[in-house]
Amino acid sequence: MSSSVSYELYNTKMTTGGSWFTPEGGSYETFINKTGANSIKGTIVVASTTTDNAVGIAPAETKMPIGVIYENGIADGSSVKVVTYGKADVLLKNGQAATNGYWCAVSDVNGRMYQESEPNTVEHYREIGHSLESKSSGTDVLARVQLHFN
Repeated sequence: MSSSVSYELYNTKMTTGGSWFTPEGGSYETFINKTGANSIKGTIVVASTTTDNAVGIAPAETKMPIGVIYENGIADGSSVKVVTYGKADVLLKNGQAATNGYWCAVSDVNGRMYQESEPNTVEHYREIGHSLESKSSGTDVLARVQLHFN
């Protein structure tokens, strides 16, 4: 008999109150997708101001992010997984590179992040976490981040 427990069994038996774990090491909750389109993995989101228990795309430079969409292709109005703490893959602002250990925040583009070596006081309130990997700049690049929101 093996003492190993599968990820699926662990998630089924150990989660409570509507929170679950991703294989990457994040904690997610389900919300209603109110982004106006199918979900895009890595999009930074805020609590919806129009629909209960829902999320919308984080406006540029917002200080109110609550999570990152975990899955692609979930229709607007449907239940979507949102990572609210732990490790998550986040969409970089196009043309932005990722660097290990850098500070991460909501960029000047809706739903996207940017990174800096050290934030100034004003920028600090847009924080989403810290970079766990380096990636070259490009289009629609996902970079792993240890999430924690201010």
